[in-house]
Amino acid sequence: MAENISVLIDEKPQNGLAGFKHWRFDLMAGLQVALVSLPLSLGIAIASGAPPIAGVVSAIIAGLVYPIFGGSYVTIAGPAAGLAPALLSGMLTLGNGDLAAGYPLLLVAICLTGLLQIILTIFKVGEFARIIPIPVMEGMLAAIGLILIVKQIPPLLGDLSPLSKSIPVAILNLPSSLWAARAEIACIGIVSLALMFWLSQTRIRWLRILPPPLLVVCIGIVYSYTMKLGPKFLIYIPANVMKDSFTVPDFTGVWHNPSLWPSILLVMITLTLIDGIESLATVAAVDKIDPFQRRSDPNRTLRAMGISNVLSSVAGGLTIIPGGIKSRANVDAGGRTIWSNAYNSIFLVIFLLIGNDLINQIPLATLAAVLIYVGWRLCEPSLWRKVLVVGNEQLLLFVVTVAAVLAVDLLFGIIVGIVAKALLLLYLQSPSARDILTSQISLRLLGSILSAHTRGLFSSPVRREQTRTVAGKATHSLFLSSATSFNLLKLEKHLASIPPTANITLVFTPMAHIVDHTVMEHLHYFQEQCLREGRRCDLRGMEIFHRFSNHPLSGGLHDAKLHKEKEHLTVRQQALSDFARSHHWEFAPAIVSALNERNFLYLARGSVKEERNIIAGWYKGLEIKIFDYSYTDMLQYFAETRHTMILMKVEDNALDLPDCVLEPDGFVGGHLSHDRDIHLNEGLHFPQRYHLHGQDEAAVRGFFSADLIRFFDTYPDFYLETRGNWLLAFRTHDELEEPASLAVLLSLADAIVHASVERADLSA
Repeated sequence: MAENISVLIDEKPQNGLAGFKHWRFDLMAGLQVALVSLPLSLGIAIASGAPPIAGVVSAIIAGLVYPIFGGSYVTIAGPAAGLAPALLSGMLTLGNGDLAAGYPLLLVAICLTGLLQIILTIFKVGEFARIIPIPVMEGMLAAIGLILIVKQIPPLLGDLSPLSKSIPVAILNLPSSLWAARAEIACIGIVSLALMFWLSQTRIRWLRILPPPLLVVCIGIVYSYTMKLGPKFLIYIPANVMKDSFTVPDFTGVWHNPSLWPSILLVMITLTLIDGIESLATVAAVDKIDPFQRRSDPNRTLRAMGISNVLSSVAGGLTIIPGGIKSRANVDAGGRTIWSNAYNSIFLVIFLLIGNDLINQIPLATLAAVLIYVGWRLCEPSLWRKVLVVGNEQLLLFVVTVAAVLAVDLLFGIIVGIVAKALLLLYLQSPSARDILTSQISLRLLGSILSAHTRGLFSSPVRREQTRTVAGKATHSLFLSSATSFNLLKLEKHLASIPPTANITLVFTPMAHIVDHTVMEHLHYFQEQCLREGRRCDLRGMEIFHRFSNHPLSGGLHDAKLHKEKEHLTVRQQALSDFARSHHWEFAPAIVSALNERNFLYLARGSVKEERNIIAGWYKGLEIKIFDYSYTDMLQYFAETRHTMILMKVEDNALDLPDCVLEPDGFVGGHLSHDRDIHLNEGLHFPQRYHLHGQDEAAVRGFFSADLIRFFDTYPDFYLETRGNWLLAFRTHDELEEPASLAVLLSLADAIVHASVERADLSA
């Protein structure tokens, strides 16, 4: 059964004083995070309309405060690009279009926002961000990406005109920015942007040693020295950072000017809402790539943000939230605890003290290129496709939110998105216009139906609970009605009240008119958590719903009048079906949500994990399953990774499978890099092409027979992992296997069978 921790890792690293024992890993990760954090922090401050040093100040304060109060493990906090549009808008609003006048007033709003966040944690409202529908949250982030792109195009080209608060106005001003472009600035800006895209995708190993933002900034520094760019096109950090860099909040100015209070309140609400949504979404995404599978505390995270924001504003810094890009860098660099934040801060201080002159040679156009790339990744076409795959209704809410944010502002867009979701849920559950116009449904009955469905959106979905004992273990069955993002917290509260050792069965009853994607994704995450805790969580009754798409976590509507179209096999699926039939195996093309029941390290990565095109049967005494597997990495901006995998079960007495991981050089890295490689003598190229990890070195050496080594020497791109008597393997290229190439996967099974026979002969 699933365990809390991989057998390759002795224990789960803890925060606090216990986390210092992992200082070597966190120190190196902190250095790599600082190399990413420095250019991002400078760019985010500029995009927010604040002095560049404000971004670095916020990152330093976040790193010093977060390890003490934070409720996460490998998340890196600091200024985030997602808040730059809101900060700029607030600064322009409070300063009546004057950034210099608005900056001290904005610091007051940030300080009050931090205090409000601390107060909210007393009432444990950190979880309330979960009621935000997923398409609304994704639409908000996509709109932020578009805003970053539009507003950073002028500085990319050398136009230093004042930033506009309104996006429609900013779009209308783009032609004038093109006209005002400076050739020497546009050159480095466009080259930097092209390099950001290329470096982020290149497979050239030596180019991936440095983070792309840092490498691009270094090229920009060389260019500015060579071309002798004027100071107005470069970053400016005061020579005496400690003396000249701090702007204090103008509390007196706000107190003596009551006309500012409504604007301050509006900025506070906006920052609090966006902080909460983006922060808790980022923390949840980081938890899914944490190799130790630890779960963060959202309420403690909100409190840490509040304390950090208060201290940051007093020192002239920006708002502080967990950052996806920096957190990803931390995980990839092998960071283990929240102390990576502290080391990140220490290195940033060192950079400021010894590298001030170099920092002041960074072109503004280069930082604009970095932010445009970040903006592109937040709104690129793959995100829109991902939303559409989940369902047409998701795309509708996504587009409505994006349009509302761009037309007015972030707060308005979020409110519109939430209202649109509520109206859409009511519409989907309401009788059709034909039934009303033909008087099959009276207006009085229609009013009763809408009233009942409205109450159902917000009332607890748990209608009944039943407890019984199965095989000596308590099982709690919850019978559910409609479940949506609006009553998710009540469902979650009920689940939290169940004893942590009990099994759970969730049953959707005929009273359930609708279930949405937000709930389905949450329930899937809860099932994974139960697996890690060594208990089961079964979901039943989904057959009553007409699903909105083939996505395994799509929403569904309970309506007897709706009939799903019969699915037709694609050319590849038909070939896979023929392959399965030729071996007397079963084939199922359906998409199912994947659960990591065997606790494989690789299958713990990412979110939205799916299996499809499943072939199952027996092969030479092995129970096998061949399937297409995919997962989404939210921190890589919803990038999807796909492989065709083979899972095989080896009988206990036939061949001992030591828990181990075999990976091609540079494929996984990060969380396994701390394990000492096991080198085998056989196979000239085997040690160079692969990394082999495992605790029981003698058992691992005994498992890899000469046949197996020759197999992996022949196919240098395999990933293999064993857990108990289960073995998972796939070729690491991103394309799915064609039916004709499945023989390679079966060749691995042949090598395993031969090793089993060879071991049996030696034992005899």
